[in-house]
Amino acid sequence: MDAMDTINRRFGRESIKPLSTGVERAWRPRQGMLSPRFTTEFGEVMEARSF
Repeated sequence: MDAMDTINRRFGRESIKPLSTGVERAWRPRQGMLSPRFTTEFGEVMEARSF
């Protein structure tokens, strides 16, 4: 944090900031492009059998 404070004092307020602040998602994934939830619902896990 000391390094960030020094840089902000030298180059102006909010020249740099923590990654978790000020991040916005400008887009959202389309619902139709989502993958099926095969790994989150145990009953939907595919079963492979070999003979």
